[in-house]
Amino acid sequence: MKITKIEVFVVKIPSIPTASPNTKRYITDDYFINEGRRSCIYSDKLETIFVKVCTDEGIEGWGELLAPTNPEVAAAVIKGHLAPLVIGENPLETQFLWDKMLDTLRERGYTGGYLVDAMAGLDVAFWDIKGKAFNLPVYMLLGGQYRDQLRCYCSSVPGRTLEERLESVDRIVEQGYDAIKIHTFGKGKTADLDMLSAIRKRYTADKLDLMLDGHGKYTHSEAFSLGRALGDLDLLFFETPLTFEDIQGHRKLADAIDTAVAVGEPLRTIYTFRDWITAGALEVAQPDLGRNGITEMMRIAHLAEAHHLAFAPHLSVHQAVGVAATVHISAAISNFLIFEYQPNALKASEQYSTASFTMNKGTIQVPTDPGLGVTIDEQELRKFVADYAVIQATQ
Repeated sequence: MKITKIEVFVVKIPSIPTASPNTKRYITDDYFINEGRRSCIYSDKLETIFVKVCTDEGIEGWGELLAPTNPEVAAAVIKGHLAPLVIGENPLETQFLWDKMLDTLRERGYTGGYLVDAMAGLDVAFWDIKGKAFNLPVYMLLGGQYRDQLRCYCSSVPGRTLEERLESVDRIVEQGYDAIKIHTFGKGKTADLDMLSAIRKRYTADKLDLMLDGHGKYTHSEAFSLGRALGDLDLLFFETPLTFEDIQGHRKLADAIDTAVAVGEPLRTIYTFRDWITAGALEVAQPDLGRNGITEMMRIAHLAEAHHLAFAPHLSVHQAVGVAATVHISAAISNFLIFEYQPNALKASEQYSTASFTMNKGTIQVPTDPGLGVTIDEQELRKFVADYAVIQATQ
């Protein structure tokens, strides 16, 4: 089998307007930041990249990478570098192709960022092809199925005030979830602790698991004092409380508090995870499929397993392909903890995609279809395509 053609779809879906915080400031027509400590860039649209990989045997695979802003950058990497590199190769050789793609820019110092994001999208498509070629769901090719259901936590708890978020929590619990992740208000430790304490008063730990995502916004003193309080509230984990590069700070925090420290969203390869894990700076590994791909994410999961660490995959604004790929990985590893579920982007992608996994009351049923189990309606997809390219084998 050989790769004959790769199509790249930059997708931008208009999203439902939400109440804007006072700190929101636009830097372009579409992109804004929330002013404050360690601002992150966001888009008014749901943005992603899909790649379609075609073969000489007529089997096609779909991949998705995480591109919440400026997806044109990662698309350029695919079009100008990675796609021409893998055209003519056998897509079943997933590990070989991952290493081949990464090797081409190591000497230049590019071992993360947009390069690995772009690799991740192609890698997911290769695994989709492999599953279809062998008429098996991807998790069977990853080593087998440890579980047929995945416990999920809801990671989308809207609300600008304490009262609004408590109302959102009540609605989420009514939908059947028994685990929720709260994202920091960005107003300091007191506001976040008040939020978590109020939820815990309504829902005891045996009724509702809680997690806190710090988005790297806390100072050392804030993280340590808040972290000690989280133990009394019986939180499942404390995600990225300190600056994203601060390995030693996270290590000291992990040693000092009872709540597990979770890290992984900004990390790309097994080599970076190795540094964090061996330093003792994380206790729950959170790689992101859209930044790691299936091949590398499995290696990270096994590395975490070897250090007796839990695995809780990170999911952001993934659509059907990215979520499905993460489902397959989660079914195929022994150290799975809990699945992050963000319904908004997935719901938006229902306009042009159908996924065979199902969600019921906070639990995902693992699919049995060959490959990833996602069907894309290309005619409907093209309504949201902002940029498109096709790279083909030359005669």
